[in-house]
Amino acid sequence: MKKLVRTSLALAALGLSAPAVAADMAARPIARPVAFTNWTGCYVGAGVGDSVGRGSGYSTTAASTFGILPGAALVPQGQLSSNFGMSGFTGGFFGGCQAQFGVWVIGAEGDWFLNNKEGQSGLATAPLFTVFNPLTIWSAKERWYSTARARLGYAVDKWLFYVTGGGAWMKIDSSEFVLSVPGGGTAQCGPLACSVLQSDRRSGWTIGGGVEYALPYNWTIRSEYLYIRIPSYTTFTPGVGNGLVLGAPNLPTNLNVDLQNHIFRAGLAYKFDFGKAVPAVTK
Repeated sequence: MKKLVRTSLALAALGLSAPAVAADMAARPIARPVAFTNWTGCYVGAGVGDSVGRGSGYSTTAASTFGILPGAALVPQGQLSSNFGMSGFTGGFFGGCQAQFGVWVIGAEGDWFLNNKEGQSGLATAPLFTVFNPLTIWSAKERWYSTARARLGYAVDKWLFYVTGGGAWMKIDSSEFVLSVPGGGTAQCGPLACSVLQSDRRSGWTIGGGVEYALPYNWTIRSEYLYIRIPSYTTFTPGVGNGLVLGAPNLPTNLNVDLQNHIFRAGLAYKFDFGKAVPAVTK
């Protein structure tokens, strides 16, 4: 009998406390992490960095000619100069817009950067081209580049990790010049008679990635890498040579060169319309 009474009292106490516990649980909200930054909006900024790369060297095309023998064609894809390294400083401006969907950020960005990257090389070791002065120097200088890219990012609170890619455009100065007058042979001309310079605007493609961090008052900082390729563009088109040997232009025309760029740069940007914080996606 005593056991039955104690059991009844315990069940009654449990029944009275259950509604209170349930009410207390209902009153407590479930804690969810909230993103500190909403990356949706537009931004403008500036950056600086370092640019290194390589040129494939100047090579002939089917239309290349050499003036010592007027109208004579050179062997297509023949290598006139050795490949060469390039390096220089870069600085400019960028801007874009993007939208955040949970932790994913999708956007588009464009930039324009000055570039003083340059490199040069001598003649390739090919017997076919011994008619050139052995002190002939070939050079390429990148003056500026611009890109238009898509961006895909992954947001972790104030950090944004992203990949990017799109089209690229570049202004390139190509030149050939002779350092001294040889004592004899078929290529007798000096640095003013045997020299040529041509400026080209050529297009290519780019891919890269980086990381961005949100600072107070709508500012962000970033560090990024871009690979830019300007594939096989043609320069020294007919009519640009000014050197004369036996009454004919003594410089080749229609030459190919391929440029590759590795760009490392840092930037500071101001972001407009951050808006309200967006809850992070949780499971």
